[in-house]
Amino acid sequence: MRVFIVLGHTAALTPDFTLNDLPGSAGRLDILCRCVTAAFCLSHGIRRQINVYLVLQDRITIRLDGRYLRHLNPDERSTGALLQKALQKIQQAAPDLPDELRSTPGIFVSRRGLAQLLAQLRRQVEQIIWLHEGGRDLRSAELDQSSAFVLSDHRDFSPEEETLLGEFARLSLGPQILHADHCITVVHNELDRREP
Repeated sequence: MRVFIVLGHTAALTPDFTLNDLPGSAGRLDILCRCVTAAFCLSHGIRRQINVYLVLQDRITIRLDGRYLRHLNPDERSTGALLQKALQKIQQAAPDLPDELRSTPGIFVSRRGLAQLLAQLRRQVEQIIWLHEGGRDLRSAELDQSSAFVLSDHRDFSPEEETLLGEFARLSLGPQILHADHCITVVHNELDRREP
């Protein structure tokens, strides 16, 4: 299973935003919506063996699991509505909730940050890769189909995040800095070409 972890540094933590202004009222949630589309949407279908984790301000994690995902359309507004429902679900939950809650088919939400997520994924995937413009070229790297790729939204990684990610291989996607959703597309393309 391919995994993408997208860090949303300014994304809304509550559902009190308008779907008509995802960049402003939702703290650049539009970027995360585009990442979801890039991770799952194909020309006539969706990728099923994908998990996407959206880590919002290191406090809330929304997981989208392609095996069970329903109602995903390739537009920011409808994806924003699904994420808004997840935030409504966690807002209604007890503050000490230890586990994930299901909000809609294939979408789960929990109160955890990057450190807890990385600890979990160490046991679930073959390798965790930090996508970083200072890394070595993705095309020359050994890649496992069961990999997790960590990338950031429009903000740089914080010093705390860099410390957490420092033990993992850093890979670059080329000479230009790309948008987060484009990074996901490039990774998919490279792994698709390597599939038997």
